[in-house]
Amino acid sequence: MKEWFSVKEVSAFEKVVVTTIRRRVARGEYIKVREVKSDKGGRGGKLWEIHISSLSPEIQKSLIKQSGDLTPELLPVLPELAPEAQLEARGRLCNLPIPSDLAAAAVPVEKVWNEQTTASDAAFRDPRVRRIARIVQEARCIPDGWKKKAWVTQVAAKNDASVATVYRWLKKYDTAGLDGLRHTKSCRGRAKKWDTPALDFWIGINLKREHRKIAKDALYEILRTEAARNGWRIGGYQSALGWLKKRITPQLLAYRDGGHRALDNMLPAVLRTYADLAPFEILVGDQHRFDFWVVSDWTGEVFRPEGYFWQDLRTRCLYGGAVAQKYSAYLIGLALRMGCNVFGAFKSIYTDNGKPELSRYVTAILMNLRALHMDTLREESNAGVDPDADPEEIGALAIEPGTRRKAIVKNAKAKMIEGTFNIFEGILRDHFRVPGSTKRLTDKSETQDVDQEYIRRLARAGKLLKFSEFMATMYHAMDYYNQEKHHRGLHREWCWLPRPAKTTPWECLRHCMEDGWRPTHLCPTDIDMLFLARADRGGRIVHQGRISFRHGPIYFYEHEALMDYEGQRVAIRYDMMNPGWLLCFDQKSGDFICRAEPIEWSSMLDTDLAGRKIAEKRKLRKEIIAKFRDYTLTVPDFMNYSEITAAEGPEVLPAENKGRADVRARNIETSKTPDEVADDVAEITARMAETQALSQEEQARHQQEVADRMEWIKAEEDALPDEPVSAEPAAPDGAEVIQITPRPLFNSAADRYEWCFNEVDAGREISEADRIWMAEQEAKFTPDEIEYWKYRRANRRAK
Repeated sequence: MKEWFSVKEVSAFEKVVVTTIRRRVARGEYIKVREVKSDKGGRGGKLWEIHISSLSPEIQKSLIKQSGDLTPELLPVLPELAPEAQLEARGRLCNLPIPSDLAAAAVPVEKVWNEQTTASDAAFRDPRVRRIARIVQEARCIPDGWKKKAWVTQVAAKNDASVATVYRWLKKYDTAGLDGLRHTKSCRGRAKKWDTPALDFWIGINLKREHRKIAKDALYEILRTEAARNGWRIGGYQSALGWLKKRITPQLLAYRDGGHRALDNMLPAVLRTYADLAPFEILVGDQHRFDFWVVSDWTGEVFRPEGYFWQDLRTRCLYGGAVAQKYSAYLIGLALRMGCNVFGAFKSIYTDNGKPELSRYVTAILMNLRALHMDTLREESNAGVDPDADPEEIGALAIEPGTRRKAIVKNAKAKMIEGTFNIFEGILRDHFRVPGSTKRLTDKSETQDVDQEYIRRLARAGKLLKFSEFMATMYHAMDYYNQEKHHRGLHREWCWLPRPAKTTPWECLRHCMEDGWRPTHLCPTDIDMLFLARADRGGRIVHQGRISFRHGPIYFYEHEALMDYEGQRVAIRYDMMNPGWLLCFDQKSGDFICRAEPIEWSSMLDTDLAGRKIAEKRKLRKEIIAKFRDYTLTVPDFMNYSEITAAEGPEVLPAENKGRADVRARNIETSKTPDEVADDVAEITARMAETQALSQEEQARHQQEVADRMEWIKAEEDALPDEPVSAEPAAPDGAEVIQITPRPLFNSAADRYEWCFNEVDAGREISEADRIWMAEQEAKFTPDEIEYWKYRRANRRAK
């Protein structure tokens, strides 16, 4: 049977062009190749021939069936030959029929490839292994009429080997295949000159995170010190470096230098296809800062706009987008709101765990979607992606639905929309020719200076796009991406026939609708309520039918319906793009109250406006009074009033004459019953008994105080002018009873000091106790109180 085939013959077998086979030979894809001389005397270039063992199993089996001839020498060198072809070849060589049980056993089964069953590639390249394999196969094929020992002895003599060696080779081949015939070192993978603890210490000291900045030779000096102290055997410095390459993998180095994040990015990503999704079942969203400078329409400031965009994973349609000077949570909702109005409702989202993405506003949108019986899902990226992967073919991570974990940040291209941004900016730059591109930080410094000066020149000349112009151009670019841009990842997943040469997201959406998918459209009012923001801190308190909100140019909103919620909190929903109204809801029940609008400020000069505002307030007051009268007019008065008429009762004094009424009440003489008089006499008798029980000293002091009091009263009477003085009738014993003005009762220390001051200032005497008390109070006065009473005294004397 022919063993060597030309390049042309192999190209016919594999049904490819000759150039492809030549390139495979140059890359070394065929194990056994030889060069032959050209018949054209060197003018035709190199010619190669490929051995049958380097061909695929299918081609080998096909060639054996076509030739019908197979030499024993070919059996050891055809390891990829199918089992049934091996049995057929051996049967023909030994002139033995194939038993039925062997034929059944020859049915190919699924091969389990592992370290024990997979032969090493070096075994096919080793001439010694190929020579021993031919001897082994020859010894295994025992001809009819021969005994095994005699046949093995003859094969051993034929190949100049001992019988024991041939038997040893047979045993190794039956145990481990071709790898068992290789000559390997018994100490492979083990260090000869290194003790195991020393080698482990050397690997560990290099993997220590704290040592990652220390040079290898410095660490080796530490190893030598430790080896001398512990009595370890170690190798040289070059041997130590070699063991580092053998033992320390790139994953271990990544974990040492970058921790969990670096190790996670070194591991293979979990990718999946999007062909099994429905349109808008999962939206991927991310923030993007454009590489263009624009001019603010209001302030003239030059800035780079930021936006948030959503892309459908199935159709690759740009679902929605919104731009501003700085992106926020409301910008995320605005982009989703745009998509809901154009394409219908979405099912789930796939985002990072940024602060705006996790805000209460976005969370409220997801909760409202659940209320509409639409499941929501949040997925995060947590594994790296091949940096050379096509950005339009990046797959999403297969994460269990409903999970919400912290994403690993700083992981570029982990989501498909990361690559979409580059393509989208290319559309703005190439198709719509938007000026004002930023400088590239990877360019040379002189190139960056030229780009920066070009931006300044455009800004001075007024050629940069205004923000409103850039926004309109951006939406045109989104429409171009959906309807005109060919998408390579979508082309790879295209499942309809015939496959067009140009696959766009819009065409994919159209084919999905032809297959029966229909969008879920929401009522416009539901969409508005879904994306309106809520006021923080539990709403706002109503005061006089108004609420204050956001303390900006417009911060007071009013409505007549809010009058009924005076002093209560109401929930607020608002649109940040339109501050001209607020929606108010009951805080407890959630019922709609009103649509509050900004107040209309009155004017000090516009009399018509002021008059109209006054008339509106007067009208509202009359309506409330009329409503009050309607409620109370037919209801009788159920209070229990006094049954004593005014003629029978005392004179009624108004509230402002309260002091006069108190004086009259104190001067009213009330008659006492005999029992009350007897009680008073008993009380006086008891007091007299107590007085008599006092000691002589106390009695004398008491009598002296009484005498002093009487002398003071006499002196006061002598000092009075000669005017008729009313006195009470003489007592039965003939003693004179003097009428003394009663001392009032005081509610506070200030009232007592006021009375004492007025008495002294009027020239009237007060008791010694009052004088001592006034002195104590004046010692406690503050400077302001001292100045006040000095002013009172001076003012009184002036009068």
